[in-house]
Amino acid sequence: MQNNHNATAQEMSIRAITVIYNPRVSATLPVAETIVAWLEKQGCRARLCSRDQDATACLPADLFITLGGDGSILRAAQQTAPTGTPILGINMGRVGFLTETSPEEWQPTLERALAGEGWIETRMMLCVTLLRQGQRIAQEHALNDAVVSRGALARTVRLKTFVDGAELTRYVADGLILATPTGSTAYAYAIGGPILPPWLDNILLVPAAPHLSLERPLVLGADAVIEVEVHTDIPGMLTVDGRMEGELHNGDVVRIERSPLQARFLRLRDRCDFYCTLVARLTPRNEG
Repeated sequence: MQNNHNATAQEMSIRAITVIYNPRVSATLPVAETIVAWLEKQGCRARLCSRDQDATACLPADLFITLGGDGSILRAAQQTAPTGTPILGINMGRVGFLTETSPEEWQPTLERALAGEGWIETRMMLCVTLLRQGQRIAQEHALNDAVVSRGALARTVRLKTFVDGAELTRYVADGLILATPTGSTAYAYAIGGPILPPWLDNILLVPAAPHLSLERPLVLGADAVIEVEVHTDIPGMLTVDGRMEGELHNGDVVRIERSPLQARFLRLRDRCDFYCTLVARLTPRNEG
């Protein structure tokens, strides 16, 4: 099982493993503790960490195991991408597009992983830079998306958008989502954007509630450089993978481009399972 990005897991040596639990989901801690105890019996060096801990407390490791949903994986990707450490997600959240297995199947899954089965999938990330008067204010890397949007008041923002230095359009909208193929099934999908297979290298532009401006989503090449110049009377907001990164002032510029970092995942299923599970993952569940 390989795709055009990937190496096999046999090329890895998995001996040091960090198990990440989500303190906001109480059920994840006892499962994490059970997994750590089991890994130690297999001769691994296993460490238990909260997803809210600093990255330095969770590294180094040969593998990150996350217990939670996609939010836990997005958090882990920020920590692991600079070191290239792969992630294996156990879904204890609501959707789990990025996860690999269920809580009921963790032991056979980890037995296969420790035996060298599977393959390493890489996914592109975005480098998101906030510029104010030409000076860098903040920079972050996104696995899902960056969102340039209005603030607390229900007023549109005007977003003069450039691609590779040429003006594309001026959006008048609630905001603009700039997503990876991984993020195409997240916020971008919720407001009508297309779904892209996650192994593609593209950048997706989806306006949120555009008014008298370009309303169709655009799919750009991965090497495009997008700059969004913010025009607003009240502060707007920049979020990266769902976390607020900064307040946006009139004249600020948000630059989005392919990140030099990549997220890496240990996969045991064939990549075509993406299509098999797509409809099931997007079918609303009755939580009551």
